[in-house]
Amino acid sequence: MRTLPELLAHDTVAGRGSDPAQSAANRSEFLALAEEAQSQLRPEGFLELHFAAEIFRDTWRLNIMATIDESAFSEETLDARRKYRDRLNTAVRRNTMELRRLQTDRHLNNRWNLALPTPASARDVLRFEKTNPNPPATEAPKSEIRKSEPISDTVHTAESRLHAQIEAEERRELAEFAKRTKQIPRNAPCPCRSGDKYKRCCGKDAPPLLNIAA
Repeated sequence: MRTLPELLAHDTVAGRGSDPAQSAANRSEFLALAEEAQSQLRPEGFLELHFAAEIFRDTWRLNIMATIDESAFSEETLDARRKYRDRLNTAVRRNTMELRRLQTDRHLNNRWNLALPTPASARDVLRFEKTNPNPPATEAPKSEIRKSEPISDTVHTAESRLHAQIEAEERRELAEFAKRTKQIPRNAPCPCRSGDKYKRCCGKDAPPLLNIAA
C-alpha cells in the first residue's frame, strides 16, 4: 500500500525562495512533514490517501502564505489572499471530515465484521439495525455479521450519551446568555428542564425579545 510521502514525492513544491539550495531545502522539509502527516492521519486505501494528500497540500500552502511579508501588498492583493486563505481552510476542514468519516466507517466495519464494500457507510447499517431489530427469515443470523456486542444497544448508548452532551451544552449556553443579558429568549428551552420552550412554561408572560446582541 502506498504511503503519503510516496504519493507526494512527485509534487511540485512551492516554497520560500527560488534558488536551487532553497528549493532542495523546501523539498526536504515538504517530505519530512509528509512523513509526520502519515503518522498522524494514518490513511489506508485509495480514498483515505486522497483526502490525506489534499489536507497536506492545502496545509503546506497555508504555512507558506504565513511566512510571506504582506506589508507591501495593496489592499486588493490582501483581499484576494484572505479569500484564498479562507478557501484553503475550508478545504482542509471538509477533507478532514471526509477522511475521518471513512476511517470511522472502516473501524466500525472491522469491529463488527460487517464486510461492507468500500465506501459503504457502516453507520447507515447500524442505524438500520436499530430501526429494524428483526431481520427477515432469509437474512443471515446477526451472529454472522457482528461479534458478541449487540449493535442496536451500542448505537442507542452512544446516541443517548451524545444527546445528553448536547442538552448539557444548550443549558450551559442558555445560562451564560441569561447571566449576560439578564433575560431568557422566549424560544429557548425552559431552565426548569420541563422540555417546553420558555414562553410556554415559566415565561408565559415574558415580553418578546428581538434583536438580542450575542
